[in-house]
Amino acid sequence: RMLSSMTPTIVLKDNKPYIALGSPGGGKIITTVLQTIVNIIDYGYSLQKAIDLPRFHHQWYPDLIMAENDMLNKEKVKFLKKMGYDIKTVNDFGRVDAIIFYSDGTMEGHSDRRGYGISMGF
Repeated sequence: RMLSSMTPTIVLKDNKPYIALGSPGGGKIITTVLQTIVNIIDYGYSLQKAIDLPRFHHQWYPDLIMAENDMLNKEKVKFLKKMGYDIKTVNDFGRVDAIIFYSDGTMEGHSDRRGYGISMGF
């Protein structure tokens, strides 16, 4: 059976839903979702900023770091290549759609600028 990278994810905070998110994108799904979660929990970014920040991706094969164009400046790319890394810059990849649940009972949803989604509420 082929590897599946599907990761519909619900993050709990105090045993209650805090973030619900997912992404299409094949092998890049896992890093796309993880980077969004890290941006919110570890760096304290808003949901929209966490989704919109530039991303990078690496997997075992091909042994290549993919980074969005605005993620690494030329000096960083040159430094990493000098260390032996193979780097490819791309326009964008991955698309996250997410909802964050606040402690006051309100929710906020956002769709990735890289895609065609839209967030709506009722």
